[in-house]
Amino acid sequence: MIEEKLEIVLVTYNRADYLEHTLKEVLNSPFSTCKITILDNHSSDNTPEVCAKYQKLYPQMYVVRHKLNIGGSPNVLRAVETSQSTYTWILCDDDEYDFSDCEDVIKAIDSEKFDLISIGAPGQEDWERGLETTSQELVRRGSKYFHIFTFVPGFIYRTDLYDSLCIHEGYFNIHNTYPHFPFINKSFEENFSVYISKQEIIIRGIENTGYFTVLFWFKSWLNNCSTIKDKKVRRKTIYESPVDDIHIAKRLTFFIANEKLNAKDSRTMLDFITAFIMAFGYSRDQFLLLLIIPLVLIPSFFYKILFKLYLSIKEDRDESTVMMDEVDPFRRW
Repeated sequence: MIEEKLEIVLVTYNRADYLEHTLKEVLNSPFSTCKITILDNHSSDNTPEVCAKYQKLYPQMYVVRHKLNIGGSPNVLRAVETSQSTYTWILCDDDEYDFSDCEDVIKAIDSEKFDLISIGAPGQEDWERGLETTSQELVRRGSKYFHIFTFVPGFIYRTDLYDSLCIHEGYFNIHNTYPHFPFINKSFEENFSVYISKQEIIIRGIENTGYFTVLFWFKSWLNNCSTIKDKKVRRKTIYESPVDDIHIAKRLTFFIANEKLNAKDSRTMLDFITAFIMAFGYSRDQFLLLLIIPLVLIPSFFYKILFKLYLSIKEDRDESTVMMDEVDPFRRW
């Protein structure tokens, strides 16, 4: 019985309408008998009312409301910590579903043969469906393995494989937007068995795409890639950017040419360059040496750039100080 082996955990925050749509889909799916836990990240809209409504219809549904908003990535890790069934499926609140053909996924869960069950790519990869394989074989075949599995709701995983080390490293990786990347890394290193569903059951929503700049996404992706131990796989994965399928260098050039960089962007650019160099296996000391050499050989050009950056940062700080003084005149006391 599927309800004895699969647990669903749904993370949500301030998207009551999307949440209701998701709950309707799940209630009308073959997974409706599974235990589902909603982790409400202290929503300020009518999310609690939606949860209460569906708890009456769904006896296996439980709601955990955080006392404060702990952030999206920590909420995903809380979902990992919550599940106790053989398999876990973490859902978000803004995706679309097609439950018309799930029989092969249910059989895969019942068989307990697989460590990962892929049920939906992020919409940018057309890989072979209905395939029984392994993580390393997928990478060998040229699949965008790490990119695909950054989509949290797109896979069901064997719960006990997501161990305390992955969770610990995940909390340290929150600032890089993919708290589950250490688990993806583990799945590749330990060559997890993988089943790819015959049908794409979940289709990624687009609600989260506008929160960060392209440069921020690139920097985060590079920081994640730098943790991949295999150099060849790391270099290949760097160009599987989750922003889109355009080559990283082209996207970066486009960004620089078309965006007015302020002080914050300039600092992000420096972080990006550092992450890019480190992702290819160079140390931070080597990067600093590469920076120092041009400063010595062509000092005037680089000093001008640094001085402009300093003035830009100083101007931003001065403006923020004035704004804070206007909001809170007692702040300086």
